[in-house]
Amino acid sequence: MTRLPDQGNGALVLVLAGEFDSGTMAPFRRALAEAQSAPAVRTIIDVSGVVYADSGLIRLLVQAHRRIPRFIVAGPLPPQLRRLLELSGAAAFLRITPDVDAARRA
Repeated sequence: MTRLPDQGNGALVLVLAGEFDSGTMAPFRRALAEAQSAPAVRTIIDVSGVVYADSGLIRLLVQAHRRIPRFIVAGPLPPQLRRLLELSGAAAFLRITPDVDAARRA
């Protein structure tokens, strides 16, 4: 997980890449806790580099959506993650944009 520098628009952008399961989510969990305690104008999670995710990532995204104002998931969504979001029902209520640029403008 990488945190992108603010481009002057107050957006916190966290870039996820690789595999996300119970053994690899601690840094993302900590970053979301920090985002919740000091909210940015918008919090953007770039999931375009996720190659594998389990239900734990979906749970964190849903919790963040409920707790962090102006929370946005930015794609493009990898096929496995898209399917998981659709099957779980999370795709219906998470705010998902095509990419980070679109999320910054949202």
